[in-house]
Amino acid sequence: MATALAFAAVPAIAPVASEVSTTLSVGAGVAYEVFADAVEIPRWLPIVQTARIVRRTAEGRPQQVSFTRKLERGSLGYRLDYTYDPVNLSIAWATPQSSNVVLHGEARFIPLSMRACMMLYRLVLDLPIVDDLINSELDKHPASLVVAEFREHLRRLC
Repeated sequence: MATALAFAAVPAIAPVASEVSTTLSVGAGVAYEVFADAVEIPRWLPIVQTARIVRRTAEGRPQQVSFTRKLERGSLGYRLDYTYDPVNLSIAWATPQSSNVVLHGEARFIPLSMRACMMLYRLVLDLPIVDDLINSELDKHPASLVVAEFREHLRRLC
């Protein structure tokens, strides 16, 4: 009850939406498979503390994943539901409609050659708290951080 009241007391903050694209020096299929491994996200995205798979698809991919996100003072837990499009090499995710945290987005990998692809990434965040990291350090553009960290992760892997 106290948690619900604390969230209710937070003034309305506009959702943060950001998009970015970049060229990756790996094939689109490789980038898609590495990005699809949601349980590895805390390894390459420093603001995510933990990722735990709740449910998998029939193909064995993470379908529901619980995350814990680092904040300046504390942490924030949320769950993402994933959908995969292996034909178009895209992955989409969203929090459940009942969640206080609203987060949804998509990563798409477009082949440029056998060893390069274009990554298109979009993210929408609407948090029940003031997020100092997004507002100050990321200049309200969290997609740039995610893509930069993913690119570095691929560089270390491949």
